Amino acid sequence: MAKSKVQRKKQPATAAPAGDDSLRVAIATALLDGEGPASLADRLIAEGHPASAARYEVERAVKSPYLKAATRLNARLAKRDWTLGVFSRLAQLDPDRARIPTIHDIDPDRFYRDFYLSNRPVKLTGLVDHWPALERWSLDHFDATLGDSIVELQGDREADPDFEIAKDPHQMRAPLRDVTRRLRTETGNDFYLTAYNSGINKQALAPLWADVAPISILAQREARDGFFWMGPKGTITPYHHDLTNNLLLQIVGRKRIRMVAAHDGPLMRNIVHCFSEWDGAELEAGEAAPGRPRVLDCTIGPGEALFLPIGWWHHVEGLDMTIGMSFTNFRLFNDFQTGYTSYGAM
Repeated sequence: MAKSKVQRKKQPATAAPAGDDSLRVAIATALLDGEGPASLADRLIAEGHPASAARYEVERAVKSPYLKAATRLNARLAKRDWTLGVFSRLAQLDPDRARIPTIHDIDPDRFYRDFYLSNRPVKLTGLVDHWPALERWSLDHFDATLGDSIVELQGDREADPDFEIAKDPHQMRAPLRDVTRRLRTETGNDFYLTAYNSGINKQALAPLWADVAPISILAQREARDGFFWMGPKGTITPYHHDLTNNLLLQIVGRKRIRMVAAHDGPLMRNIVHCFSEWDGAELEAGEAAPGRPRVLDCTIGPGEALFLPIGWWHHVEGLDMTIGMSFTNFRLFNDFQTGYTSYGAM
């Protein structure tokens, strides 16, 4: 009697090894971004994945209840982006929002009413005309008064395209005199004393705070509320947004700032935390275009300041060797970072 043959059910092919979900994440991301299942499977095949495995993984993703739930969340996000797009279109209809105004010696009440509470940038002059720092701060003055002080800076930035995202590996310390020597001869983006280094530099540079004084639009909390910045011509801070309102102030040299309104965030290619995939060369100042936001442009020099509203994306370039400060101690609520929950989530 012939033995019966057991028919074994053919197991479906899988595109990714067990435990390796990177391809499945990529498939789900592509589907949520609007790529059709058929074209996605064809693309995977063209990239070298076996045809049966590619089609199986795409079909599996399409049928997944998890993707269905994510699709609903994606629709909510799209509705939010549509709402932001409405504000963007309305701003484009307002000629006053096509530029950053310049106001001299602004009245604090007007500043808060027309700019802080309206989330609008403004270039401000006359805020610090009374500061001794405008006359005293120079590389020679720093050498004479603080040359041996050990300061912290961000270094070796040009060796790492993610120098701003991964700041900690670039922290280094040096005598201030060594930094000023480099500032006299070097240009570029390789080193920079930034707000991120203020934990050390607040004490190391303490004698300088006698050269600053209260600013009319800010709240005075302590003798020195601001953050110190100093770098060569050519420093770059790539497109990002802050989690607070900021006042950027120049003492020496000029900075160019390009700005994108908070409501244009969906166009800013947010890749991680508060950083953008756009670089300065490809997202220049100009009007909005399909897939591109309106970009405003502003240059500030010695004694001038720029109010950077919370959520506004900005790109900062040092046009000269620069010394400046930034401040967050406004009179009204500015603790918005407390409610920010996206650290490490994207």
